[in-house]
This record gives sequence, C-alpha cells and structure tokens, in this order.
Amino acid sequence: MLGEAYRDKKILLTGGTGFLGTALVEKVLRSLPDLSRLYLLVRPSREKGAAVRFEKDVLGSAAFRGLREKLGEGFAEYAADKVRVLEGDVHAASLGLGEEDLAELSREVDVVIHSAASVVFDAPLDAAVDSNVRGTLGLLKLARGWEKRPLFMHISTAYVAGNRKEDAPEEPPGRTSPNGTPLDAPEEVLDLEAVVEEVDRASQERALLRRFETEARRELGMVGEEEEVAGRVDQLRRAWMRERLVERGTRRAQELGWNDVYTFTKSLAERMVLRERGEAPLVILRPAIIESSHREPYPGWIQGTRMADPIIMAFAKGILREFPGDPNSYVDIVPVDHVVNAILAAGVRRPEEPEVFQVASGERNPIRYRDLYEIVREYFLENPLRDSGGRPVQVPEWSFPGRKRVEGQLKTELAVLNVAGKVLARMPEGHMVSDARQRIARAEKRARMSLYYSRIYGAYANMTATFKTGRTRALYEALPGEEREAFFFDITRVDWREWMQGTHLPALTTRPNRKKRKTKTDERPGEVAAIFDVDGTLVGSNVVSYFAWLRMRELPPALRPLWLAAFLPKIPYYWGLDKISRAHFNRAFYKNYAGWKPYRARQLGHESFSGFTLNRIFPDALERLREHKAAGHRVVLLSGALDFLLEPMRDLADDVLCASLAEENGTYTGELSGAPVAGDARARMLASFARRRNLDLSRSFAYADSISDLPMLEAVGNPVAVNPDRRLGAAAKDRGWRVEHWSKNGTAGGLAGGVAGDAAKKI
Repeated sequence: MLGEAYRDKKILLTGGTGFLGTALVEKVLRSLPDLSRLYLLVRPSREKGAAVRFEKDVLGSAAFRGLREKLGEGFAEYAADKVRVLEGDVHAASLGLGEEDLAELSREVDVVIHSAASVVFDAPLDAAVDSNVRGTLGLLKLARGWEKRPLFMHISTAYVAGNRKEDAPEEPPGRTSPNGTPLDAPEEVLDLEAVVEEVDRASQERALLRRFETEARRELGMVGEEEEVAGRVDQLRRAWMRERLVERGTRRAQELGWNDVYTFTKSLAERMVLRERGEAPLVILRPAIIESSHREPYPGWIQGTRMADPIIMAFAKGILREFPGDPNSYVDIVPVDHVVNAILAAGVRRPEEPEVFQVASGERNPIRYRDLYEIVREYFLENPLRDSGGRPVQVPEWSFPGRKRVEGQLKTELAVLNVAGKVLARMPEGHMVSDARQRIARAEKRARMSLYYSRIYGAYANMTATFKTGRTRALYEALPGEEREAFFFDITRVDWREWMQGTHLPALTTRPNRKKRKTKTDERPGEVAAIFDVDGTLVGSNVVSYFAWLRMRELPPALRPLWLAAFLPKIPYYWGLDKISRAHFNRAFYKNYAGWKPYRARQLGHESFSGFTLNRIFPDALERLREHKAAGHRVVLLSGALDFLLEPMRDLADDVLCASLAEENGTYTGELSGAPVAGDARARMLASFARRRNLDLSRSFAYADSISDLPMLEAVGNPVAVNPDRRLGAAAKDRGWRVEHWSKNGTAGGLAGGVAGDAAKKI
C-alpha cells in the first residue's frame, strides 16, 4: 500500500510552487499523513523569500481549501511539521544551499521528485538549456552521491517523442533524434552553448549598438536622460539576443524532429540523466498535456494557464477564426490529479534499470481534435463570453483548412496591415489617424496572435503518434483495490464531454480559485501620483485663449480691435488642425511666439495667473488637488502648455511637466525645444518621470479632458475623464472609466468662443 510504503519516508521536491507541484504538495499532505517530511526547494522572488512564497503561493492556493476546512486551526501547524522549505535554486551550484542543509538531505532523502522546468515552448535557447538540462543535471549529480541513494524521478513530457510517425513507447530515448538523426547529448549541449556565446558576441558589435542607441533616443525623445538611454539600449540588445536565441533554438529543434525548444531540451535532459545517473535508481515520468483536476483536490481545480487554455480562450473570444490541425489527430489531455497519483505510485519503486511511465490518454481513451472542438464550441454557444459592452461573443465555426492555408492567410493579412501601417505612419499625428492606427493595431494583434498560436501549438494538433501507456496501466492495476480510488489515475473512466463541459471549461472561464490581487492600503508619500492635465481639466481655457490674452496685454488699446479682427479668422484653421492632431496644432500654433523675449514672456506668464487663470480654475479641480495632497499623493501637472504660463501654478503641485520653446540669441524661435507634449509623447514623458521618481502608475490617478490625452490616461490604474470631449467620453465609457463633470467658472465654451470672449474683455 502506498500509505505504508511512504511511512517515515522523506521526499525532496523541486517545482513545488508550480501547478503540478502545488497539486502534489496538497495530495501528500492530505493522503500521506505518515510521510515523515517533504523537503521543498523554493527559489525566492524579488518580492518574497522562499518561506513567504510557500505560504502565499502554495498553501494560499484554493487547492488546500478542503484540507484547511478539515484541520481548522491545526492546518498551519500540520503543514509546518510536514514540510520544510529550503531557500535555494536548482540552477545554482549545490542548489544554493549551505553545507548543513546538504548534509541533512544526504542523510534523510529517500525520493527526489524533480518537477522544476521551463515549460515555455518558445523560450530563448540559453534559458531552456539552463533550466531543463543544466538544472536537472546539477540536481542529479548531487543526489546520486547521497547516503540513502534516493530514487531520482525526472518529470519530463510525453512530447519528447517529437514528430515521429509511429507509436511512442514507454522506454528511454535511443541514440537518435525523432527524425533518425544520430544524436550525442553532451556534444549537442556544448554546441548549443556555443550558439549562445556567438549570439551574445554579435549583440555587442558597434554598428548594432549604435542602431540601438538611435532607436532609444528616438523613443525617449526630449525626456530621456543618459542613464535611461543606456538602460534602453541594453533592453534593446537583450531583446535582439532573445529573438535570435528563440529562432536558433527552434530551428535546431525542428531540424532534429522536435516541435520546439521545450521538447528538445526536455529530451536532452532525459538523455543526460540516463548517461550520468551512476547507480542511482531512476524513473522518468512523462505526462501529456496537463489540465484541470478530474477529482482532487476538487473537480476543476486549475492554476495558471495550461497549454490548451490559450487556444480555447482565444476561440471563445472570437479571436481564432481558424486553427490549423488535423481533425482526426489525438489531443492528448490528462487531468492534473491523475499525474500526481501516478508520480506517487511510481515514487515507491527502486528499479535497477531506468523505468519510463507515460501518463497519457490517446491509447486507452482518445479524444480527437474535432471532438474537442465540437465540445468546446457547443459549450460556448450555450455559455458565451461577453465583450466590453456586455454583448455575447459569437464563436466562429472552423472548417479545418490545414496549417499551410491558415498560416498563408494570416501572413497575407499581416502584409496588408503592414502596408496600411506604413501609410498611416507618414500622415500627420491626429485623432482620425490615431483611430485608424488603433484599428490596424488591433487587427494586427489578432492576426499575430493567431499566427503565433499556429506556430507554437499547431504541431500538437497534427500529431500522428500515440503515446503507449501499458506500463502506467500496470502501475495503476498493481495498487490494492482501495488505493485505486484513493490514488486514482485510470484514464478510461474520464468522460471527456462531461469533464470538459461540466468541470474544465467552467473552471477555465470563471477561475474561482484565482487569488485576487490585494490592494495596498498603506501608501507611502510619493508612491502614488495624481496627474492633472491643465487646459480644459484644471483650468477652463486653452493655449489659444492664453496667447490672445498675452498678446492683447502687449498692444495699445487702440490696436487691440484691429489685431483681434485679423486673428479671429484664423481660429477655424487652428480648430480644425487641433481636431486632426494636437501635436501638429501645437507645432503650428507656437510659431506665433517667434520673436518674443523669454524674460517678457515670463513676466506676462506671472501676470496671467492673477489676471486670467485664477477665475478660470475649476473649484472641483482645486478640491481634488487638496484631497490627493491630504492622501500623501504626489500631484503632477502634465500639460502641452508652455512653461512660462505654468510657472505660476507650481505652488499647486509637486511637479510641473510641460513644453518649452527653443531660444536663439535671447529670442524664442517659435519652435518647440522637444517633441510636443501630446498623445504618445505625453505618455512617454509620464513613464520616464515615473521611473525617475519611483512612482507606481498602476495605482496612480490621471485627470484629462481630450481624446489626445488617451495614452496618458491608459498609462495609469485610475483614469478619470473630466469634462471629456465626445470621443474621450465614448472611449471612457467603453473602458469603464470614471467620468466627472467639473463646473465651469465664468468661461465661455469652445475654443473660438473662449478666444473671442477673453479678447473682448481686454478691449
């Protein structure tokens, strides 16, 4: 019996904070009460140490809900008695552990279950080799020398079989790759590491670094400091490296007959373990696609995103209009609790020769790709997802045209969108252009996502091999009768339609077990910002009205009507230009300041505060400013207006970010000294400022009135549309943002009306 076999035994588990690992910890604590100890190797994160990660990420999972209810207040003590968390890293030398911990593991451990791995199908080559090969080999080399000669169980994947046409047996890998190419694992690993070094050297070539610097300066514009530019250059270099390492790893995997770098490196790990195991008893356990639980800890328990889930959800959202796959191929799915129970059943073995067990469904209870599609479509026709407007999403009907045709159509669509994007990129910045760009961006995102899913997952929907499971079946049937129910993994008793529609899909779409992000209640000053646009939000005016007021102050009373008569006909032009592009409008309008003296502009700016601004500030805005100040938030004015006009408002805020004019020989040229503070440039300025000030934009607030402020509002966690124009009002409603209407204080409405009214007061 398994319960008796594990009595007084000790297990070392890696990967215990992942989906499979969490399920395994829960099952051990619930069903193996006589196990002496479970050692859990946990890598600390940036925010949490290993013990806190175990407490929050593992024991805090909904998987432990039943055990918590059963044990009540004794749960924490029971878990602490059974589990010892070791802060370490499977990638580090000696697991990153001290001598005392290593000595204890050597004396005590009976079974090593190595579940930690990189399961990213398109991981860069260096990360995949380091995690899946080097990490596995480092742990094995330690464990094979421990006093108890523990069983080493390597959790692999059934898809190490690659693109083989014949059935995949439950046996160790041979000396060739899936397509029959001779393969020496140690030499292959060395070759892969040489590729990583080659790509790293190439990323540091001077010409490439100069290109990255040019791109960084173009992105950051006038808001980028040297340190930020250098940091962005390094980000671009690493991104360039990652892209090439993904491409090189995928190419090499496919040359040898694997789908991707994940299955390739997992197979290399198997081969290296077989070569280096020495006298250590070895079991390799290969699950197929692991999905939500069948029975335990409760039906439908799931954590994170599994392989089939992105495709299912993209289909349910109407994104995937077609997906390449052979409708008659098997989709090999297994519930997570079946895998957990198979691990524990195999964990009591001590074979003289390595053993392999494949936990899969294709041989004994197959579900074909077409069957899965019909089950999923049937469910979402009855239980559709809802779009942002609350309307049911209509799921598409697939015709299974084949991978080549699907990817060809997507590539054609992307090519057309690319041409349209280039045309729009040459057009002046503006609202209509911005809308068109957003529509193209959404269409491009949908097409790229579909193409990505096709390339990453398409091969798994065209598998012809069947994973043999005779040894796994015998492992299950060898259990005593009562333990076949307690440690259930008979795949033939899973009704796929019933499980998918009654358990898995409801769990996938509702995720009742997903831990909600806790909102921070203790905010330190400066962590949260309140960002206010000025014209139209804080003050009921605009840059044209300001200019008119300043210009009239400079003119003798007798000339003011003449100037106004000449200026007012230009208003429709500026109004139209602003509707097309706020950035274009700013560049054009600020040419009116050409020839002005900066010192006089500053004088007039200070005069404008008492003579123009004060009676136009919205009282609601001042009250909101005070509320944020009282809450300890950093108040920021972010505006496309000019610095000399906003200088008098500095007492209202902690920081003022705005535009400034270029000077030449003590005179304004009429040109901006940097990019207009509008649209995406405003969002970039805010992001740069937030990095320097260590602000958390996800918790910050922003207030603005115009559609040109949309990128800034989207950059924060608490956007508020204040007196929004029609298009911003529609965007705010669509996104569920707060909309407020602050009362005006004696200002005329509209750009032209405001100018005429303000000018009239000065005549």
